[in-house]
Amino acid sequence: MRTISENESNKIQVLRGLSIIAVVIIHNLPGGMMQVLWRPFFNFPVGCFLFLSGMLSDAARWKPGKRILKILVPYVIWTFIYVMMSGYNQLHLVPGAFLRHLIQGDTVAVMYYVFVYCELTLLIPLVDKLARSKYRYLGFVISPLEILVMRLLPLVLGYEMNSTVRIVMEVSCLGWFTYFYLGYMIGNELLKVNLPTRTLLLWLVAAVVLQICEGYWYFRMGAGNGGTQTKLSVLLTGTAIILLFYRYMSSKETPTCQVLKRLGDHSFGIFFSHLAVMVILLQIPYFSQIPWPVKAIVTLVLSYCLVAIGRKLLGKSGKLLAF
Repeated sequence: MRTISENESNKIQVLRGLSIIAVVIIHNLPGGMMQVLWRPFFNFPVGCFLFLSGMLSDAARWKPGKRILKILVPYVIWTFIYVMMSGYNQLHLVPGAFLRHLIQGDTVAVMYYVFVYCELTLLIPLVDKLARSKYRYLGFVISPLEILVMRLLPLVLGYEMNSTVRIVMEVSCLGWFTYFYLGYMIGNELLKVNLPTRTLLLWLVAAVVLQICEGYWYFRMGAGNGGTQTKLSVLLTGTAIILLFYRYMSSKETPTCQVLKRLGDHSFGIFFSHLAVMVILLQIPYFSQIPWPVKAIVTLVLSYCLVAIGRKLLGKSGKLLAF
């Protein structure tokens, strides 16, 4: 893995800050056609997080236990918090619900990421072998193939996967593999992308248009979430954005936005806590009727404050909550 300079490290936090803003916006967007029209502009955060994780990985320094423990402990605690917030009237139902959600990773919309991250962390030695082999480019086929076979074809054919398969699909890393793999190859200097910035921007514009069209088609086909991040067009959009982000990060001439860096420094905690903040905010009369951009800003600011204050009050113990 190549050495990351202090300037690049700060910009990585800027990119995490941008990504956590996109996460909060996504979860405040209304459903239906609003998802189709707006999500293509924000469907990059998970891909960016995984790209950065892959870029900072090295099989020679592989210590999965430390990485996994760092995210697994907050996952367990926040799963319990969200179960308690779900309003179980009978306490004897809580242990069963907690264990079920803990295993399935479905208490709230972000929890699948923990499984995806842990799976990719455990796969680093295999990722490294593939990335250094003559078949290295086959790694970029994994995600499109998974999306095509497991998600797109069932939609076209009107076939619904059984509940067990759907649970596995929700927490599988295969649909996200491209981002991590791309990051690993670039971070370990196994791949260089020299496309001009103008080409990347044209690629991005075309991919966004394609994503809107594909999202509308999903919507017309009756898919519950036309804005989902696991679509073929999202892979194209996300890859273009990530390559532009990498160009920004690796350039010595680009500025570092301190506001975004601060958000990036607190992004781990915001990731876990912002949906809890949203649940509380929705208890306020008429809050649900506020325009979604305002709701997203309020959620982001309060989530940041929660993490920042929690970090100061709890000190090192705050890491248990990802603060």
